[in-house]
Amino acid sequence: MAELFIGFVIAAILMLIEYLLCTRLKSPLWGGIIPLLILAGTIYVFASGKIPFELKNVFPFIIANTLFFGDWGTGRDKYKKLRQAELDKMKANDL
Repeated sequence: MAELFIGFVIAAILMLIEYLLCTRLKSPLWGGIIPLLILAGTIYVFASGKIPFELKNVFPFIIANTLFFGDWGTGRDKYKKLRQAELDKMKANDL
């Protein structure tokens, strides 16, 4: 039970870091570092045979990858909206 809790805490911290990277930095690649590392780690774990390639083992990795890549996309959308709102605010002040 403690291992599961620690895993959730680590995932939450990684998602927070990823969200901050996606919404604060100009380049979308910074926010993609964590999802790409998780994807590479997933591929490595299954390709090396450390975890058997069975549905019950693959499903949590699919969920994790989906969440992190989805968070990356959401963060980039928010960055674009914040930037557009800032530009609109600047245009309104110029008029």
